Amino acid sequence: MEDQYVRRLKDYESWSLAAKLIGGLTVAGWLWALWLVFLPAAGICGTPAFYEPTGFHMAEACDSEMIGRIGGALAVFLVSLPFAAAWGWTVVRLRDSRQALADLADR
Repeated sequence: MEDQYVRRLKDYESWSLAAKLIGGLTVAGWLWALWLVFLPAAGICGTPAFYEPTGFHMAEACDSEMIGRIGGALAVFLVSLPFAAAWGWTVVRLRDSRQALADLADR
């Protein structure tokens, strides 16, 4: 009985660590994407989120900078989606492990 409890406890601890790592990677990816969109780009261009093209002499450079920043943010977000799915799966798995652990503790 205790052997099974220890095994389940180690299983719970490993799923807990996996959920924390995957969740951290997911949140870091989302924060990075937000940083790319909301942090001002080079020079006087402003942020990609609030960018309005104007007719000044830097318009071409700013347009390409904004397209690059928004494309980078989209790429980071899309790469983080599988991590978000894995995070959700490990949280569900963690809940199941916690329930099995509680059932063994009640015996």
